[in-house]
Amino acid sequence: MPSAKTSAVSEPLPGSEPLLSRLIVAPVLFVSFLISLFLIDRQHYGSIFANSKSEGGYYHSHQRKLAKREMNDAFQMRRKVIAIMAVLSAVAVAVVAWAFESLWRGWRAR
Repeated sequence: MPSAKTSAVSEPLPGSEPLLSRLIVAPVLFVSFLISLFLIDRQHYGSIFANSKSEGGYYHSHQRKLAKREMNDAFQMRRKVIAIMAVLSAVAVAVVAWAFESLWRGWRAR
């Protein structure tokens, strides 16, 4: 019986994720979802509370439906947010590379 336990422990779990997925993909998806949820929430908050004469009970009575709709909208917007994050990351890498190259040239010119 002990051999059965050791073989089960040594085998990788069927649902284990690769290192790339855990270190890069999962954080990017999580951050993009949070950003898109923030953007969607700002839009809905402005539309709900834009009129100060609106009924106070409307928001609380429809809060679950509103949350589901916001999450669906955030999941749909996530691809655009990931694309924007990729472009901004590429620009940031280019700026850092340019700054590093400029500093390197200035240092070597001495």
